[in-house]
Amino acid sequence: MDFHIDDTTRELSTLVRTMGEQLVTDDSLRELDARFGPGTEADGGADHATARFHSRYWDELVRAGVPAALAPESLGGAGLGVVGEALVLRELGRVLAPVPLSPAIRATVLLEAAGLSARAGAVAEGREIAAVGDGDAPEVDWAPIADVIVQATPDGIRVSDRTSVSVERTVPVDFSCAGLVSGAEAEPTTVPGAVLEVDALRRRVHLAAYQWGVIEAALERTAAYASTRHQFGRPIGSFQAVAARLADGSIDVDAVRLSTLRAAYELDACSGEPGAPAHAAVASAHFWACDAGHRLAHTAVHVHGGVGLDRSEPAHRYFLAAKAGEFRLGGATRQLIDLGAVLAEQGDPWEYSA
Repeated sequence: MDFHIDDTTRELSTLVRTMGEQLVTDDSLRELDARFGPGTEADGGADHATARFHSRYWDELVRAGVPAALAPESLGGAGLGVVGEALVLRELGRVLAPVPLSPAIRATVLLEAAGLSARAGAVAEGREIAAVGDGDAPEVDWAPIADVIVQATPDGIRVSDRTSVSVERTVPVDFSCAGLVSGAEAEPTTVPGAVLEVDALRRRVHLAAYQWGVIEAALERTAAYASTRHQFGRPIGSFQAVAARLADGSIDVDAVRLSTLRAAYELDACSGEPGAPAHAAVASAHFWACDAGHRLAHTAVHVHGGVGLDRSEPAHRYFLAAKAGEFRLGGATRQLIDLGAVLAEQGDPWEYSA
């Protein structure tokens, strides 16, 4: 297994980070919250004008060719694999970027597998915004602003134009863009079962990677605050209890980083036929993202004190994002159940003979 991160992936993730730090500022997110957050007139809408969507950053990502670079090589992508996707999504998580990159990546793969290459190309090039959902779950992230909605079903994928379905906006815990989709009547297009299985695992790796970025940045901000906030004549970060909690947070971030990259590597290595190693690695990454996300979310708020409870402050925004990631991932206990099922059925998936 090759653990080397190639130069193209490094350069792309660095570009995404640079643009994110320049465009997705605390002030820009505060403005989005003021315009499209809870209690505003836009709350409950279902289009670009009434969704918490950083359109400027998304436009720059598209202009820089980021979604296209992450597309399959058959559509002109750079062939960066799930590892490349994870490293880029981590950068989005660091700045809490509300942009639909993950569904763009997933929809491109699913649409191409269904023989809809023209539409897959439109999504990869950013000419259309995609939302991807589970056919059994009515809530779909990014549905309110999507041009095309792709829903996985046991028989394949159902592809619907946004104008052909009804979307009622929902309000997740982090006030991200999501909606209840109803009225999809298109017949499912057949897609190989292995493609759908990989997509389900890819989604979980994407969520874990975004969570990695969220808690990594939250810890950095919290440590910086602890080094400048003085109490009793000294920085609060110099107190043993605070320092120990931040040190524990650093270990948690490393655990999420390592487990997420391992899951991405296993998914790339399975050649489209995920077995026990891929399923176990994804469940492990999921567990750490949930468990560490919960701890880091509360650490950030606790160390910031009253500032952490102010909804307009970055610390609370990271708290909400980390908790939303935990909930979207299904909770730590569910991941341990999934991992236990793999171990019970097939034994240790990483037990290699000498």
